[in-house]
Amino acid sequence: MQVYLGTLLIAFAMLAMEITFTRLLSVTTWYHLAFFAIATAMLGMTAGATTIYLKPRRFTKERLNEELATACQRFALVVPVALVVLCLTPLSIAPTIMSIIAMLIVTAGCALPYYFAGIAITLILTKCDKPIGKLYAADLAGASLGCLFVLAGLEVMDAPSLILLCGALGAAAGLVFAWQQTSAAQTRWVAVTTVLLAVVALGNTLSPRMIRPLVIKGLVYPSTRNFLDKWNSFSRISVSPLAHEPPFYWAASPKAPTAPVYEYAMQIDGGAGTFLRRFHSIEDIDHLRYDVTNIAYSIRPRGGACIIGVGGGRDLQAALLFGHKHVTGIDVNPIFINLLENEFRDFAGLADRDDVTLVVDEARSYLSRDTQQYSLLQMSLIDTFAATGAGAFSLSENSLYTVEAWDVFLNRLTDDGVFTVSRWYCPDNLGETGRLLSLAIAAVLRTGAEDPSQHIALVTCGRVATLVLSRSPLKPEEIATLTSASAEMEFSVPIMPGRVPEHAVLRELLTARSVDDLTRIAADKPLRFDPPTDEDPYFFNMLKFDRFSSLGRFGAGVIGGNLVATVTLVALIFSLLILAVATILVPLLLARRMDDGPKSGGKVIWAGAAYFALIGAGFMLMEIALVQRLSVLLSHPVYALGILLFTMILSTGVGSLLSERLPLTRAPWVSLYPLAAVGAILSVRVVLSMLLANMITSAMLTKILVSIAVIFPLGIIMGLFFPTGMRLVRAIRDEETPWYWALNGVFGVLASALAVFFSIFFGVSTNFYVAAGCYGLVLLCAVALHQKGQKTRNEAMADTSCDEFRGAGAGEIQRVDAPHEDGIAGPVDTTVAQPAQ
Repeated sequence: MQVYLGTLLIAFAMLAMEITFTRLLSVTTWYHLAFFAIATAMLGMTAGATTIYLKPRRFTKERLNEELATACQRFALVVPVALVVLCLTPLSIAPTIMSIIAMLIVTAGCALPYYFAGIAITLILTKCDKPIGKLYAADLAGASLGCLFVLAGLEVMDAPSLILLCGALGAAAGLVFAWQQTSAAQTRWVAVTTVLLAVVALGNTLSPRMIRPLVIKGLVYPSTRNFLDKWNSFSRISVSPLAHEPPFYWAASPKAPTAPVYEYAMQIDGGAGTFLRRFHSIEDIDHLRYDVTNIAYSIRPRGGACIIGVGGGRDLQAALLFGHKHVTGIDVNPIFINLLENEFRDFAGLADRDDVTLVVDEARSYLSRDTQQYSLLQMSLIDTFAATGAGAFSLSENSLYTVEAWDVFLNRLTDDGVFTVSRWYCPDNLGETGRLLSLAIAAVLRTGAEDPSQHIALVTCGRVATLVLSRSPLKPEEIATLTSASAEMEFSVPIMPGRVPEHAVLRELLTARSVDDLTRIAADKPLRFDPPTDEDPYFFNMLKFDRFSSLGRFGAGVIGGNLVATVTLVALIFSLLILAVATILVPLLLARRMDDGPKSGGKVIWAGAAYFALIGAGFMLMEIALVQRLSVLLSHPVYALGILLFTMILSTGVGSLLSERLPLTRAPWVSLYPLAAVGAILSVRVVLSMLLANMITSAMLTKILVSIAVIFPLGIIMGLFFPTGMRLVRAIRDEETPWYWALNGVFGVLASALAVFFSIFFGVSTNFYVAAGCYGLVLLCAVALHQKGQKTRNEAMADTSCDEFRGAGAGEIQRVDAPHEDGIAGPVDTTVAQPAQ
């Protein structure tokens, strides 16, 4: 029981820290580097597994508990080092020597804890005499609980403190391994490490001036500058001290007043911002009418309004300013709602009003269930570019920019209601505006409209464009009012019903009379102007796979950032590919040159290597695809990550336990379980599409339970592969098992980056198909391993027969075939007394 508890704790600490590192990286650097946390974790674990492979004389079964306790303690001791390095070092991908050095420093610092955790996990799975199925199940159980722990822990602790607590939990795992199994001195030191780190984690939570990110998005940002800091699994919200200054505008009319107002600046992960301003009277917020984001109120100043993305409450105040009788504000991040209802309740002047309703929910999910009709829906610059625990490019806003989402939004409008969306604008590099217009055209076409151009207006000011999308064609008097209001504010009007747009791309898109027309028009453009769908939800990625070479002119603004993010992803894939090749070749080359290396001298079972590489890649491809699908169904990547990882890892653990009782290493079963995985993956892909079509409006609890019911059987099947593979290769030779574990991990992280790339450029379902292909190839590997195992046993039996013949009557030890615990027949020593001849 002791080894299972220790395994659970170290796996718990390791996965919890990996997810929390992702949350911290979203603050310290840009969202496209969030995969860095996963990459460094797998780099460290791969190095740990390789160390065990190359040093078999050091890592023996006799010293197992001592080495496990040491590895866990060292994991705990280097966690604070990794945390401080990450908080202090600016991380970017700029092509400069200093940036490269900084990247190397952070990589080494962050990989170090996982190196020692990798040693511990690899020792457990390859050197322990306990059944592999049960050991792997304990590992997976700890990982699944660690995922839920992060989601709950970030509600009460900041990310740095939670990382320190993960270090303490890792030390606790070492204490479990050391207890009554190693020297008293080692046990005492491990216990001291556990208590010390737990105390530091608690102290860091209570003190705002201990370990905090100093470098945020490349800029030094001392925590003393913040009036308030709030963390959760969505983001970190920092509030600057109260200021009396000219009001903030997204894009102000030249006539906008500049008289000072009282407001707090709020930062979301250090990269996006909003403002919370005082609202005690209409005079406090009158300046909001001069912002281009509020132009749609000129034609819809009455009725009910709904604000998607509350933030600091600015848009709620605008709706009240223009006279809406009731305003509903929806925000997926509970921190914003809590601030408006608690710390800033009196200052913001919203929570006590009877005509304001604040809702913590994802807007698409809430409006799918809502029965109220609104005259105006507003969604203004809500993108935070905050990576979730699901990884880079898994932005919380993706699901709001698909045609299926806009179907929901238009259905919540009154017959003459308006949906208004503000995004960044650059007339030279049209970018987001072109794709936003394409999305609006597709959405209105799906309502049955014949001429989308009669439903759409676009008003711009500076670098912001506000789309006005009416459910019904805009009336002549509404067009006149909107035109007059824009002229009064000195805004530009690139699109208005009855006018021909000057911009060629806008003009061409507005000629579409069907979605097929829209697709045809977008096909020959250098950027992606096709409307995003739930199958391809990456609104923010407008680069085409076959047009990278022609994108040099998009060097600035949103498209420039988009290009940087995509290039980063491609660079990460190549880096991980190099790491995967190194993981295959370097240990084998070193093994031939080291005196204490594996006895096999680098000879390996290549079918086994392919087996573990394929199951690592296939599992991650499938997991990323499930996160992307469930993000829509469950409203947010964080929910999807929590439910999916917990369910998937737990059910995989159940499958690992079941593998102990199933004859999977025997024919014909060795051929059947990979086929079962292929069928299950393809079936889940179909079932999830049906759920998205039919359950988007269901209650959250119902969707969660149904998701678990769909995922759990798939996870059980996935859990059969690793322990069965270990039994298959151990029946042939046992020395390479640490190396196989390293291959499994490095190909898993490579596949996680590839999965995002596939989703962006080829659609989410591609990952399901590629994952099914991986498990189909596992079938060939499993059959080859089974046949080689049979050949090895036959050779062993032949050798035994020769020994018996030569030693007959000599009273020697004979070798006979007996079944192992895992059901594989193999040579087992038995002593039989022979009478003297």
